[in-house]
Amino acid sequence: MIYMVLGGLALTVLLFLYISKKLLPDTEELENPKYEIASQFISADNEVYGKIFKFNREWLNYEDINPNLIHALVATEDERYFYHSGIDARSTARAIFFLGQRGGASTITQQLAKLFFTQRSPSFIKRVWQKLKEWVIAIEFEKRYTKEEILAMYLNKSDFLYDAVGIGAAAKTYFGKDQKELNVEEAAVLIGMLKNPRIYNPKIFPENSMKRRSVVLKQMVKNNFLSEDEYLKKRVKLINMDNFKREVYYDGIAPYFRAELTKWLKNLLDQSDYRKPDGSKYNLYTDGLKIYTTIDTRIQKYGEEAMFEHMSELQAKYFRVWKGKDIFSYKADNAKEKQRRNILINMMKDSDRYKRIRGRYMSSVFTDLDAEFPNIQLSDNDIFRMFEEDEHPGHLEKLVKNKSLSQSEADKCKKILKSEIWPTLKSQWSKMQNSVNKSFNTKVRMKVFDYSASGEKTVEMTPMDSLKFHLQHMQIGSVAVDPKTGNILAWVGGIGHKYFQYDHVNSNRQVGSTFKPFIYATAIIENAMSPCYKVKDERQCIVANDPNFHLASTWCPNNADNKFTGEMLTLRQALKESRNSVSVYLIKEIGNVQSVKNLVSNLGIDKNKIPDYPSICLGTPELSAMDMATAYTAFANDGVVTKPVFVTRIEDKNGKVIYSSIPEQKRAINPAYNYVLVNMLQYVADPIKNKVKK
Repeated sequence: MIYMVLGGLALTVLLFLYISKKLLPDTEELENPKYEIASQFISADNEVYGKIFKFNREWLNYEDINPNLIHALVATEDERYFYHSGIDARSTARAIFFLGQRGGASTITQQLAKLFFTQRSPSFIKRVWQKLKEWVIAIEFEKRYTKEEILAMYLNKSDFLYDAVGIGAAAKTYFGKDQKELNVEEAAVLIGMLKNPRIYNPKIFPENSMKRRSVVLKQMVKNNFLSEDEYLKKRVKLINMDNFKREVYYDGIAPYFRAELTKWLKNLLDQSDYRKPDGSKYNLYTDGLKIYTTIDTRIQKYGEEAMFEHMSELQAKYFRVWKGKDIFSYKADNAKEKQRRNILINMMKDSDRYKRIRGRYMSSVFTDLDAEFPNIQLSDNDIFRMFEEDEHPGHLEKLVKNKSLSQSEADKCKKILKSEIWPTLKSQWSKMQNSVNKSFNTKVRMKVFDYSASGEKTVEMTPMDSLKFHLQHMQIGSVAVDPKTGNILAWVGGIGHKYFQYDHVNSNRQVGSTFKPFIYATAIIENAMSPCYKVKDERQCIVANDPNFHLASTWCPNNADNKFTGEMLTLRQALKESRNSVSVYLIKEIGNVQSVKNLVSNLGIDKNKIPDYPSICLGTPELSAMDMATAYTAFANDGVVTKPVFVTRIEDKNGKVIYSSIPEQKRAINPAYNYVLVNMLQYVADPIKNKVKK
């Protein structure tokens, strides 16, 4: 027996020496092990309010880790951790003589080596080989890192499921708190999961988790990290999972901002100016970047609360007005009716439900079609045209003659109609349409958007009705900018990002009377008009063929209330009452549209967005909330317009700054004129004067 033992040890030594030379990872891999670390969005008030990740991991240094976690880890996984150099003699002996039966009883350093460089194999021979490799790597780790660094690396690398990789993310996912705040029992639960994150998961198997927690706590008693009395009290406590929450991208504050920021970051990191020292690109999802943004979480929360309060009331009024009516069958002009119907159809086609049905019926047909006509791309509209041509020959040529279809598109459809594939395509398409109609018009239980704390509710509704329901929700785009610095403090792009991803901060809409201050500003600056200048509230017209405005017909707009008082109004009073008559008078006095376009261009708005028509004086330009916020910074900043910024700097995982924003400002309005304009706007917004007027 002794010879067998000696022979086994000799063989082990030989293998150990061989593998240490042949299979040791290169120095670079050992000195810079690869971690996929989540990038963090950090607010102006120093809160981490969002992350973007492949694996939800945040990096922790040893000194930042809760001692409860360290004590539980060492007591449970490696009691002699601080006294060995990577391999524990007893564990090694057990690994040699009982491998495959009792496991390797690895040290923490060996387990770290396994996480980085080996995957457990079911084969006994391969597992022996892997175990030897782990020993070699463990020894090399111990040469290169301190004991404390190895512990931190291990806890940062471990996967706790539910996209929680690393102890920091695990604490927030399972207990809704920073790992520093974990009590002993909670720390024991997470350390207990290291043995098997699924079997000992408190969310999936709470009883298993409690038993494993008791083992960890008992080990802490054994190693003098916990008293026997404390153990007896803690082991009977139930695991509280009330704060469990799997982190998803649309949760938390400023989801629209984070989505837009992510797009901007991807474009930025594609540029050659922002590269790693080795010349490779930064990966937003794995490189642990820290993005310091201008968002103030306190102001953002106020903005979202204000949105919720205002939009929920507005939506309730809308549903009261349309109760018992169907807006999609409501008769308006044909163009609007067709537009509503097309929007609904496109929403249906964009849904996962429709795509699944389409794939089930049509994927094999399209594969055959691609084999016979490799350069032909077929849209749903093409198929509808072919159905019409099949029933009414000549339909395609009519479309070509009406210039609603090109000749090449028509020829493509004709080729398919003459092919052997057409009958199968026609049959499958008809079956698909029947399946779509049935699926979208059958009631099912589902979740839909709702103005509630959770942001949704469960209802029984047809999928088609859910599309109509969501399409009838009014949206909002709101942004708050510090006029001095340009820092974007709050960004509300819609009413609920989970159900409505489109961001309305940068979407263009008619801005109405908020554009009128630019008309007044142009008149005051270029025509030297005073706020006290008086204009009669009467119908104003710009006649056809006026050489300054080039209108085909005479234009005489009404006031909003369809009344003209005949009063003499100061410009100050007219702006407050938003009188269209005075705005038209002013554009006539200015004498052209170009002067207004030049002013708004100085204020940071693309002048190409401003039409060359005098109707701009009533607010017809389609601009975004961001456009208007940018322009208005000048009024609040002594006539200096400040370009909005949303990122102040970006750091890599080591704290190196890889991007810094540079403020952009320019003088847009003379301070004297700006003072006059601000005074007029203050008068407009004065609640006391407005109340007296009412």
